[in-house]
Amino acid sequence: MTPRTTRNPAAAACVAALAAALVTGAAPVAVADTDDPALEQTVESGEAVVGDETVVTDGHVDIGPRFLDEEWTMLARDDREVPSVWREPARTVLHLGDAAVLPAPDSPDFEFLGVEPGTPLHVVPQTQAPDVAWLGWNTQDPAIVDAIDQGATLRLDAVDGPGEVFVFLQEGVTGPPNVLWDSGEPLPQELWMEVNTHVHANWVFTEPGTYLLDVTMLADLTDGTQAEDQSTLVFAVGADADPDQALALAAEGADPADEPSDQTSTEAESAPATASAPASATSAPNGPQADGASDGGSTLLWWAVPAGLLLVLFLVLRAVRARRARAVADQDAEAGR
Repeated sequence: MTPRTTRNPAAAACVAALAAALVTGAAPVAVADTDDPALEQTVESGEAVVGDETVVTDGHVDIGPRFLDEEWTMLARDDREVPSVWREPARTVLHLGDAAVLPAPDSPDFEFLGVEPGTPLHVVPQTQAPDVAWLGWNTQDPAIVDAIDQGATLRLDAVDGPGEVFVFLQEGVTGPPNVLWDSGEPLPQELWMEVNTHVHANWVFTEPGTYLLDVTMLADLTDGTQAEDQSTLVFAVGADADPDQALALAAEGADPADEPSDQTSTEAESAPATASAPASATSAPNGPQADGASDGGSTLLWWAVPAGLLLVLFLVLRAVRARRARAVADQDAEAGR
């Protein structure tokens, strides 16, 4: 099969205006409709697939489909190496540092971001920026070009993270941003990928932290079947975000919202171990207070033990006194006779 080369003029239009809007907070202005040379690339047949984990802090990465052992597989094409290699998305974390921080534009066109103008946002821009990972997608593998009908769908199924995620294109010289994904809206959400194209969009994260995006890539094939594959896009957003922790969470399928803070982790590690009562002794009974009654139930149990002993002692002493009283009464009766 021969390599396929493509350009996407529609996606490249007005990207300079968007960059200016994100950097200065100004509304987009009309610019010439020119092709972006950075979108020109050739995908060779049989490019290597590697399985190691990696952290991407800058450089070019595309997600896209390949056929591995005749199975439709979603991968990430790492263009930082020569020749390019393909990786597992869930083992590839994009780390967005200080260079990715941009202020929210002061324009009605960007009200969908839901933040005040000037709010710091972490952005993977539509056009490549120095020291920032540049994430896009392509459908250019020669076997894929021959196999899919008109294109493929990239579906966002779930988002785990501390803030909102937006993916949008700036299309047309005067049109507003074309929002493709908005994590604040009901999921799943789909975006369309034309066959044999290479596209980059803006990826915006409103808060620092770890983000896991569960995605599915699916397509109707020319043989009449449908193919699909699921994976996870992994982002460590912010200079202080830990890429290794993000990869671990992706591997475990964990929810970043449940991730303990550094302070909590330190306190948990330094806290002395304490003995716990058996579950059968401390479990609260079913009822309205069952969820929050474990501590109270344990305290009641430990109080009830000495209280019970005191009650038994009281009853024994009472019985002894009664027996003595009866003995005295019997002695008095004998003396009266």
